[in-house]
Amino acid sequence: MIKLTSSLLLGLLLLASCSRDNTSQYETNPVAEQVVDAPSVVSFSSFAEELPVLSLPFTASCSFDYAVGARLDTTVAGSFLRSHEVPYRRFSVSKEVTALLVLFPTDQTLPRIRTYNQAGVILDEQDLKFKPCGEEPGFEHTEQYTIQKDFTIVHVDSTTRWQVDAQYNEVPNTRKATVTRTRFKIRPTGEISEVK
Repeated sequence: MIKLTSSLLLGLLLLASCSRDNTSQYETNPVAEQVVDAPSVVSFSSFAEELPVLSLPFTASCSFDYAVGARLDTTVAGSFLRSHEVPYRRFSVSKEVTALLVLFPTDQTLPRIRTYNQAGVILDEQDLKFKPCGEEPGFEHTEQYTIQKDFTIVHVDSTTRWQVDAQYNEVPNTRKATVTRTRFKIRPTGEISEVK
């Protein structure tokens, strides 16, 4: 009886190991799964409320250290921001419009104001830095912007140029500075326009 049972067991194992009907069908006819993006269940208002409020007036220059708090859920942030942007602060422009100060990491941090309606639809945006800051022989560039309480943004761009000799020493009396002041206004509708 034991001999018959072990022979029967051995036969079943051989039969099972040689049969590839189910696996061969799976290998030759794979079934693709359908992937569906689930809509974000977090509203723009909830997302924005997680950000600290930007106290106005707010001023930042080239060397300003944007201290970013705890990272928000990137899936939720991705619903309202562009790739690689980091939300920094928020402020209310009107009952229907919220503005975010977002940061885009490049060689130097690029601050950007973006306005949204209450549904999270982008209304307008404005970069707050235009050129790389820094100094090299014969050239220095700095920028500063201020967001005032009346939602006027004043941007000051300062570029200084001078001649240098072969050893990169400044040639006396060749220094010339150019200062450009640009003003933008965030309207109650969320539009950001240059003020002439």
